[in-house]
Amino acid sequence: MLIAHISDFHVFSDAPETSLVRADAANAARNVIADIATHQPKIDAVIFTGDLADGGSGADYALIKEILSPIDVPVFVVPGNHDDRTELRTAFSDVMPFGDGPKLYYESHLGDLRILALDTLVQGHINGMLDQSQLDWLESKLTSQMSSPTLIAMHHPPFPSGISTLDAMALTEGSDALGSLVAAYDAPLYILAGHIHRPFQAIWNGAFCQVGGGPSFQHALDLRPGAPEPGSISEPFAYFILHHDGKKTLTIHKRFVSL
Repeated sequence: MLIAHISDFHVFSDAPETSLVRADAANAARNVIADIATHQPKIDAVIFTGDLADGGSGADYALIKEILSPIDVPVFVVPGNHDDRTELRTAFSDVMPFGDGPKLYYESHLGDLRILALDTLVQGHINGMLDQSQLDWLESKLTSQMSSPTLIAMHHPPFPSGISTLDAMALTEGSDALGSLVAAYDAPLYILAGHIHRPFQAIWNGAFCQVGGGPSFQHALDLRPGAPEPGSISEPFAYFILHHDGKKTLTIHKRFVSL
């Protein structure tokens, strides 16, 4: 099974909300989607880890759905801090198994791989959180099937990048509790996230973790303690293709796209 991991398109229909977002964000997103749609062998599914839109208007989501339209396989989305829950639900409720509550978390499956999608959005804030009700839901899902390979999709990473200013804007509430749940899980567990606008991977509490880059802009790498927030940098964009063998092996490939 081949899964494309994309993130942080920040598409806008009128004007960008974020100063770093490139003016041609929609065209950059189209190039990424065209590459996924024409990849051989065919991609089986796409995980989109948040910030689909930059402002979160209905027009923004109409545009992102048009951009995603060349893909005829399942696309699993989670909200980022620039998304709007109501508009995102309206746009994707026909294809996403969102629950009845206000938050947009859910369970789905790709063959033998279980997907648990989390909602870390705190409306009006950059940082993210997992409240107790969502942590309780996640614990019930994990403990009910301890032998199932599981992929957790979320926007704000609970694991550090090492870029201190960006980590301070990541999952600032609920990360310790999530880490305990992750560490106790017996089967293969993978966490896909976004938000940092810089692709990287980590092992956190025994789980493989990954942040996707963002074609809308990419942060420079600055690992100096106490360094100021890095600006954007012009460098080749890459998304990830995950090859899951249905058992215990996950292979990651970096796919470069000209934007």
